[in-house]
Amino acid sequence: MSDWKPSILVVDDEKTFRSAVLDLLQDVGFVCADADSDEAALDCLAKQHYNIVFTDLRMPGIDGLALLREIKKIDESIIVVFITSHTSIDSTIEALRLGAYDYLIKPLEDIELILAMIHRITDKILLEAEKKSLLKNLQEKNRDLDESRQKIIQYSVDISALYTAEKEMLSGLDLEEVYQRSVAHISRLVGFKPALLWVFDKSRTKLVLKSHCRLGDLDEKSLSLEFPQVISRVSGDLKQALISKVTQGTALFHPVQGHQSFYGVLSILNLKRRPFSRRQKEMMTRFSFSVAVAIENAQLYHEVKTLGTRDALTGLFNRRHFEDIFKSELLRGARHHHPVSLIFFDVDYFKKYNDAHGHLMGDVVLRKLAELVQSRVRDTDIVCRYSGEEFIIVLPYTTKLDAKQLAEDIRQSVAAYKFPYGEQQPDGAVTISFGISESPLDGIGSEIVVKSADDALYRAKEMGRNCVC
Repeated sequence: MSDWKPSILVVDDEKTFRSAVLDLLQDVGFVCADADSDEAALDCLAKQHYNIVFTDLRMPGIDGLALLREIKKIDESIIVVFITSHTSIDSTIEALRLGAYDYLIKPLEDIELILAMIHRITDKILLEAEKKSLLKNLQEKNRDLDESRQKIIQYSVDISALYTAEKEMLSGLDLEEVYQRSVAHISRLVGFKPALLWVFDKSRTKLVLKSHCRLGDLDEKSLSLEFPQVISRVSGDLKQALISKVTQGTALFHPVQGHQSFYGVLSILNLKRRPFSRRQKEMMTRFSFSVAVAIENAQLYHEVKTLGTRDALTGLFNRRHFEDIFKSELLRGARHHHPVSLIFFDVDYFKKYNDAHGHLMGDVVLRKLAELVQSRVRDTDIVCRYSGEEFIIVLPYTTKLDAKQLAEDIRQSVAAYKFPYGEQQPDGAVTISFGISESPLDGIGSEIVVKSADDALYRAKEMGRNCVC
């Protein structure tokens, strides 16, 4: 879906402007059409769906705001962008209130601003589609689980207890909480036996003991080291051993395997070395699948949540999350009378780097830069990708002086790192420039503090770049 391109309708009574925009869009492969009036535009929309509509705010006939209302009646998902030479604060606010995505002012200094706008809109459309897909997947899994529950409820009192345990465990979507609840519930379901949960590490080559309960005097360290060996000795093959479930009456193992993957092993111990009953084995079999579904749900929830707050390229927080968290940090700082500093920085001559070596290499630089910065900040600091090659660090409980010291440390670290083709940059290396601000020293509101840091960054650029200001 990464090659997908939106269909575009350009509405403007100026033929020259329409032709210029159409030529630009068609040259890069967009499916597009044009209309010279509101009536022609509505006729086009009645015949074919368009993802994006660029329209003038004022044309003969109904005005752009009325056209916007009509478009939203046809399809709420159509993204409308105004391009106009007649603009005012009131009309702009009203357009955005009615659902316009953004606006551009004619004459455009660079007509390729339209392409930049389309790329942002395309990212938004794809992001929403991905979120809907993930949410749909989550809903489908929950429906599958509900169907399984209905079958289980029809059985005995034991099955009713199993349902109650599942319901409580699945009420939370925190992964660590799922781990803890899984061992607590299986222990109760099989008669308060010691229970353990191993989960594969990221490499999927090693089982790690994630949670346990009722071990008593048993040594947790020895269990974490020895029990995977016990599992492997049940038969020659580890996975086959897990599927076989049972050892000779001392421990019961079951794979935690769901719709998507094999996550690990759930185990109960019988310290009296008595054989496990059929009831205990059935409980183990049924409950292990529920644990897998709970893990899948928690992971899907985390993916959906991350998708809304993280930048896909660098893994850093995105601008939307920054705006939310920064306001909260400023309020907290004001409440507790402590400073909050902001570091605003970007990559020097980044456009030249991209032009010379391509955007893929530029992405490599941005990803590595994010890693270098993350390695230098505290756990309480918040690093965000603001836009393009611009980044922001929020520093709670930090003065401007301390923020400058951190920025200088990052600056030196980045300048010393051997980025690909860095020696071909104007300064002989990939470098960054910094602007620092502090609240309440430089202002109280979030916009004021960001502007203060942005102004400082501008001064750093004027001072020759690769410096902290």
